[in-house]
Amino acid sequence: MSNTSPDNVRVPAASAEQQLPVSPASPERRLPPRRSPLRRVAGVLAAVLALFGLGTLAAVLLLSLQGQAVAPWLVAASLYALPLAFLLMAGLVIDGIRRRRRG
Repeated sequence: MSNTSPDNVRVPAASAEQQLPVSPASPERRLPPRRSPLRRVAGVLAAVLALFGLGTLAAVLLLSLQGQAVAPWLVAASLYALPLAFLLMAGLVIDGIRRRRRG
């Protein structure tokens, strides 16, 4: 055991911050990456396709429940818009994971 008081052994927090250099690549000072316009367009397109697909699916269901004839283009729109929106969103998620891991 030492006879040195704890105040003499410990470095105050303010002086410890001054002693440690902060590298420009530290995570606290890193600027957020810029989003490319292509990703923004793909995200908006995926959202619009998803809303359009859900709207057409709701219209198909409502018309079918009322016993009315459903236009074939309405059924085709819901069958193609929703999977396409899903694939676009999945691609954006995979791209985001890939970009985050690359750093």
